Amino acid sequence: MELLLLRVALAPSLVLLASVVARRLGPRRGGQLLGAPTTTGPFLALTWLASGPERAASAAHGTVTGTLVVACFCLAHARLAPTRPPGRTLALALLCAAGAGLVGAGLDEVRLSAALTSAVIVAGLLTWPATGADHRQPTAARGWEIPVRMALSGVTVAGALAAAAALGPFVGGVLSALPVLLSIMGTSVHRTAGAPAAAELMRGALTSAAGTLGFQLVLCFAPVPLGPAAAFALALTALLTGDRLLRLGLPRSAAARPA
Repeated sequence: MELLLLRVALAPSLVLLASVVARRLGPRRGGQLLGAPTTTGPFLALTWLASGPERAASAAHGTVTGTLVVACFCLAHARLAPTRPPGRTLALALLCAAGAGLVGAGLDEVRLSAALTSAVIVAGLLTWPATGADHRQPTAARGWEIPVRMALSGVTVAGALAAAAALGPFVGGVLSALPVLLSIMGTSVHRTAGAPAAAELMRGALTSAAGTLGFQLVLCFAPVPLGPAAAFALALTALLTGDRLLRLGLPRSAAARPA
């Protein structure tokens, strides 16, 4: 019950925060926030507290597969947005993400899932499409728009958690990492600020996915031999290290190309 309440409350709060960040600092910063393990981290922590380290490790494996889904969603959305309206872009990006999920679910070894996810992230950033010259600022959200985004995210996450409770920790981990919030925010930014801004949101999320993957991998292997405090401290270190290594390893044009 605590996990359900936290996830349902956290998702709408994250949508609100990302909306403010994207408005004030640009869509890429909002995407970086959505790509971080802001929701999967609490999910894994509470899974550990409720069910023990073995189930937490299995859930972490699921989040690795979920990160593969997120990476493919970001790539598909960025490439489709310039030539398609927001609704069709979202539908096709979700279809691509579903295919990635099926591939990831067929990989029993977490190292294979992590290697494939890493390859998608790096290749995606190296081949990221040009965002074009459209620098429109997002239009002000209508009075009802942000509350509706928040409500939709909460309902979606609650449904995912209910399914996870019946299907086990691995499936729960996959569901906790699905791009629900990116779908909501990406469609809204695409509609109000154009395809280039939506692509910047997705690139921010893809960049954060590298550190998130490191965070999840530590929790796949550390929960059993380490206690919760040490495991999560090590996971946070991996989060920061993964992000830093990605920025150092990629050409500046790919890692930090201006909007």
